[in-house]
Amino acid sequence: MTRQGQLDQQMRGLSEKIVKSVFPHDYLSEYVALLNWVRTNIRYVRDPRTIEQVKSARAVVETGTGDCDCMCTLLGTLIGHIGGQVRFVAGAFKTAGNGEPVLSHVWCEAFDPNTKAWVVLDPVPGRRVGQMIGRLKHAVAVRAID
Repeated sequence: MTRQGQLDQQMRGLSEKIVKSVFPHDYLSEYVALLNWVRTNIRYVRDPRTIEQVKSARAVVETGTGDCDCMCTLLGTLIGHIGGQVRFVAGAFKTAGNGEPVLSHVWCEAFDPNTKAWVVLDPVPGRRVGQMIGRLKHAVAVRAID
């Protein structure tokens, strides 16, 4: 869905508008500007019970709502539009009776070419991202999307 969103020229325009005032080649600041836009403009709303829904980036913008995977689809699309490399990470805060992780949260990581490091970008917990990630029992990164 993130790749499909990168074909949407309106989404491209939104990405450009958000990072317009950021100094060129300051990729971390671009990522933070995009992250803050999503945090400010998209309200977290859970999926219906027992149903997993993922909205397109455009649908998230149009409704102004989404859960963690919807918000990350939007953020990943916006980052992709400015040439960034992004990957999704699924995390578990608890394990099942058999010890298997119960994946229940998704966030983005974007690659900063200046520092050669992946940067955590989680639009859901706001200022408590460090605490939230600190509670993780298990995390799995999904292949990077170019």
